Amino acid sequence: MQVLLLGAGTVTSRLNMQLAEQGHAVVAQIAAFTPQHLDLFDFRALVVVSPEASVAPEGLVQAAERGKLLFVIAGVGDGMSAWANGVGVPALAYPPSEVDVHKLFEEMRRAEAGNLAADDQYRRAVLGSDLSARLQSGMAVRKIAITSPKGGTGKTTVAVNLAVALALSGITTYLVDADGNAGALQYHLRMERVQTTMIGLLRREVAKAGRGVMGDVASGAAYLNAFTPLENLPTLRVLPGLITDDLGDEVLQQEDKVAEVIQGLYEAGVAAGGVVIMDVGINPAHVVHRAALKAAEGIAIVIKPEIPDLAETRRWIARMIRSLASVVGRGSAQEFVGSRVKLCYNQVVGDGFKSAHKLLQQALSEDQIELALIPNGILPIVDPRLAAQAVNSDRREDILVWRYRKEKLEELGPFAEALLGFAAHFVPAVREGAARIGLLPAAPKKRGWFRK
Repeated sequence: MQVLLLGAGTVTSRLNMQLAEQGHAVVAQIAAFTPQHLDLFDFRALVVVSPEASVAPEGLVQAAERGKLLFVIAGVGDGMSAWANGVGVPALAYPPSEVDVHKLFEEMRRAEAGNLAADDQYRRAVLGSDLSARLQSGMAVRKIAITSPKGGTGKTTVAVNLAVALALSGITTYLVDADGNAGALQYHLRMERVQTTMIGLLRREVAKAGRGVMGDVASGAAYLNAFTPLENLPTLRVLPGLITDDLGDEVLQQEDKVAEVIQGLYEAGVAAGGVVIMDVGINPAHVVHRAALKAAEGIAIVIKPEIPDLAETRRWIARMIRSLASVVGRGSAQEFVGSRVKLCYNQVVGDGFKSAHKLLQQALSEDQIELALIPNGILPIVDPRLAAQAVNSDRREDILVWRYRKEKLEELGPFAEALLGFAAHFVPAVREGAARIGLLPAAPKKRGWFRK
């Protein structure tokens, strides 16, 4: 494991040699640590010998945000020891005994085996153990499909920003490009190298023979390993989808296998304690789209409050109900759609969405479709310049909600607020996590008589 060692005393120097003997590579041993060192050195673990180093908890939090694993050696009365124990970072006594050093190496071996996760350290270091536990237990909907009845509504932009918002707020998020017409997730997230893609995973699973119980367990791990982690946001993992050359692949003709893989991705992410978001295409009749929608617990339909979008949404809902009704009956089909669908109006100006939503309800009523749909998300239009940079710049952090968290641009405050309101329909505790990391805009101060 690549290690950055912090400390300048005899204990640190002895530990440097012991790390090398255990096969770890110490990329540098430095006395003082600042966040700038995150870009200067390529390492996975940060080992802090607190009495012999100069480092603040804020610097370690930034390291955790970048996916670095943290290990602390500190005295009983050392504030760094209290901080590490408070957020669940492995902490050992100073000076370390042989037993303590052995425990450190055991923890590092656990990390290499994947049993000490960077996303869990991110949650604990950035949010604290108490909020981390509440987030993990307070998820209402873990399997989310985001779709749209037509192109150009900002569906993928919403999917990406929702995933980033959840991940920044401490929720391990698995983002899947399930657009069978060739999606664009990897471009939004500036991903050049990936573990595999949706079509690659489908080909691999089709090539496998039937498996027993142990094979099913191994399959869950294989699904998780298909995701590519983002090094600067350890709580977000991504599975890119199809590209134009893949659209006629024969594997897409095997509907049962496609459905099995989609279900497996959902189940693996949930079993790992996370939320799975699938960016689904605009055609619910496509084999990939149908599988992603059928297995979802929540279906977000992203539309603009405009007549073409309303008309297509009306047709989309009617078509989906017809398709389901042929299998389970019309009443059950309406119940399925009504219990899962969440409307998200995007690029909204003022309160114009209200009249648009009323038109949609009237149109569905004319089709004898009785659904109690409400506007679950109302995302305001964003400055076109910032929207263009979110997609076209070379910085992943220019994604709208990520940029707001880093730069606090006033123009992006309403979008971040509205997006988190939408996210709370799936994970109610997300706003608490977002507030803890500074993702929620500050509430305006009330003016009293003496401030006028």
